[in-house]
Amino acid sequence: MALRQGLLGLLNYGEMTGYELAKAFNDSLSYFWQAQTSQIYRELNQMEALGWLQSRIEVQADKPNKRVYSITPAGKAQLQRWLESELPAEMLPTRSEVLLRLFFSAKRAPQNTIESLQQLAQAYQVQLRQMERIGGVIAQYQTLTQASRDALYWEMTADFGLVYSRMCLDWVYRCIERLKDDHNENAGA
Repeated sequence: MALRQGLLGLLNYGEMTGYELAKAFNDSLSYFWQAQTSQIYRELNQMEALGWLQSRIEVQADKPNKRVYSITPAGKAQLQRWLESELPAEMLPTRSEVLLRLFFSAKRAPQNTIESLQQLAQAYQVQLRQMERIGGVIAQYQTLTQASRDALYWEMTADFGLVYSRMCLDWVYRCIERLKDDHNENAGA
């Protein structure tokens, strides 16, 4: 389960609270790996039971106490095993509700499908704008580590997210044009 490895990877930079982990995860990894905060906390508990991380309570005077997590040697070994394992060949989503719906949309009015795709295009435009700002996020998280090499790898994953977002947006626009052309051809027949 790669969520665990993502959390181990973040903790490998330094100790963090669950809140900080969720924020770092969503700021830096969410464009290629999604996780709900509840999933993150559930995984942290399971990983602590496995001995991959440990936690301590930090007492705060004017705020609620907080639990701070750190990676253990067993967690570092698990992360290293995962990093050294063979990469899976699949980078695209294996389940896409968008594609499943589109596959069966011939029974819908073309204009309804076009409108749905236009809404999807708007969502991809927002995603693309977020991806274009990821460089600033990378710079912010680079303070976690002094190794500029980390930023190189972070930038490569961000580049994938940017290219993928552009590709999805381009694909949606092409689908809209094809449906409009098809509608115009059938309207004239």
